[in-house]
Formats: sequence, structure tokens, C-alpha cells
Amino acid sequence: MNDTETRLRDYLHAKAGTVPASTHGPGLELDTTGTSTRRGWVPMALAAASIAAVLTLAVPFLHGLAKPDQPSVAAHPNPGPLPTGAPRIPYTITDPNSNPDNPLDTWWSVLHDGGQTVKNPGLKGNVVARTDGGWLADTGYPDPDKSQIVVVSPGGQVRPIGPLGADGPRVSPDGRQIAVADSKYGRTDNRVVVVDIRTGKEVTSLTVKTPNLELLGWNQDGIWMHEHAPNAVPVKVWQPGSKDLRTVGTFNDQIEVTRTSGTVLKTSYKSDGTSCVTAATLGDKGLDVRREYCFKAPVAAPYLSLSPDGATMTISNIGVAVDIATGKVTKLRLPAKSKWWDRALFEDPANVIVPGQDTLSRCAVATGECKQVAVAKPSGTIQLVRP
Repeated sequence: MNDTETRLRDYLHAKAGTVPASTHGPGLELDTTGTSTRRGWVPMALAAASIAAVLTLAVPFLHGLAKPDQPSVAAHPNPGPLPTGAPRIPYTITDPNSNPDNPLDTWWSVLHDGGQTVKNPGLKGNVVARTDGGWLADTGYPDPDKSQIVVVSPGGQVRPIGPLGADGPRVSPDGRQIAVADSKYGRTDNRVVVVDIRTGKEVTSLTVKTPNLELLGWNQDGIWMHEHAPNAVPVKVWQPGSKDLRTVGTFNDQIEVTRTSGTVLKTSYKSDGTSCVTAATLGDKGLDVRREYCFKAPVAAPYLSLSPDGATMTISNIGVAVDIATGKVTKLRLPAKSKWWDRALFEDPANVIVPGQDTLSRCAVATGECKQVAVAKPSGTIQLVRP
């Protein structure tokens, strides 16, 4: 399941929770193996309604308090003119015409990172992050039993790392290790496995009684995980080296974890159609709220990003940047087709790269100024890769 499918799924799950229990209607859902399954909790009519709702105008609301020591982009000096050079984070361009017989055989045509370009060496998977020695990619589609994480070098060589059957790599805060989920559909006990990127060997692991295990991210508090499910499920955190698995809370929400910050982002939905994004940190009793931003636009799961210093969050669907400390909202002056498309990624605390279907734009979160910095052929698509 790719990122866009996951976000649409999460939104439909949230909306499906408002449908009366007596309502019936089959839907299509991808399980953790990538296999299609019939689910009664995603009505087809709801899917059609949600797509139409994406066009609704957003009306924002701000709530919550931020701690005074939270860094603030709004308080930073004016960064000067918006840079116009190529993105300083990697991205891939996919051309569906590159293999007309079976375009799903490869998921990217060319990876771009600074002055380097690497053609797909034939992997069936996605490039997920930059790493020492190259870039991490997941492989194995369509057979989940053959999935494995690999490092693709600048020369196109492929080096498998970690256990066979694992997926969903999350990079450690220091960039030296990854965590993967060794989880099989239908199995109750699954493993979180930590792998050394340089050697490719397993460092440690933890068996958890969580079906359909999905890793959310890895930051200073540990590795965040939950069950991939449509209903509210416990979110847990494990610090490698410890035997303790802490439950943060039970949520029916989307949670974004950035490895460079202790701040996480949580999405929730209200019965009146309002969506809310909460910036929070892990406290003694669960999540401590620093800022909440709500908007009246039932978009198909907000595409969230957090700056590397944890100071600013963006919602690219509605084109806003929110300073977490002060609550200041900056409207990003994006090209129309950049909205509603995919998650943005920060290249530094002051600038965020926002993808359109076939373009990338750089935006200054303090001023809202945006400029196009990359473009693909009309038939191609662009996908950002985590730095």
C-alpha cells in the first residue's frame, strides 16, 4: 500500500465510524500484505462522497497552547530571497510508459538527489529514505513473503539488509539503524526488528502481541507502532534496549512521527466535518498537546509534515504552515494542482518542498512564497523521498 492509499484509507475509516451499525455495503481495502479484501466498514457510497468533499473550501480554527521554549520559525530572522535551486532532498520521477506491458514491475524510473541520478535497477518497490551509502528501498511486491529492505548505491548496486518478509522501514534518530515490522497477515505475534544499516545485520528485536503490525516512526522517545486497523487501536512506543513497551493511548487517528523531533502530529475528525491536527509531545500520562489547528474541510486525510526542529507543521492539502509555538498561520501560495496531492517534506526549518502530480514547489513557511523547482513529463509522477 502506498502513502496516498494509506491516507485515503485512514480518512474513509474515520468517516465510516459515523455510519450507523445497521448500514451495510461492501468496500475494497488492502491488508498489510497488499492483498485486496472485502470489508463492510468502508461503504462504496462513502468513498464517492469523500472524493467530492475534497473540493470543499477550508475554514481554519486555532486552539491550544505551546510551551514557551518551543522553537519558532516566526521568530527567526527573515531568511531572504526564496532559493530557486534544485530540491536538497531526494525525489523520484515515475514514467508509466517506461514499461507499458506491466508498469507495476518498477515503481520509479529515475531517482534524483542533488547532482546524482539513479535509474531503477529493476526493483519492485519504493525508494523510502536517503541513507549512508545510498538510498533505502522496500522490495517484494506483490509477494509479501519476499519483501525485504535494500540499500541502492549511487551506481545502482542493490544490497539487501534485515530479515526476509519485513517491511515499513523507519530510520533511527541518528540515521545508523532502521526498524522494520516482521509481520504476517493473520498472525497475532509479530516482531519489531532493529537493523544496522552499514552491516545489514539484526541488532535487537521485540515480539509484540499486535496483529497487522505497522510502524509509525522512530524518534527520541522510541519506535512508535500500532495495529493497522479501521477502528481505534492502542499506539505503543518501544525504546530499543528496553524490555518495556509503553502504551501512549488508544486512537482512531493518523499519527506522524519525525525522527529529528520529539513532537508528533495527530489527526482527528469531528462529527460536524471538522478536521483537527494536533502537535504534541510524549508526557508522563500520554500525549501533551502543544498546538491544535482545526479546519472545516473534509479532505481525504490531511497530508502533514513537520519541520526537522519540530517548530512548524504544514498541511499541504489546504496549503498552510502553522507555527507551533505562536499559532501563526501562513498561507502557502501554491500552484492549484499542488494542493490535494501528497505530503510535503522540509529540506530545512525554513523551507518545505510540496509535490504536485508532476511538479515540485519550494515554499518559505515564514512568508508563504512558493516557486516551482522541478517538473516531470506530463505523463510522469513525482514522489518525495525522506532525507
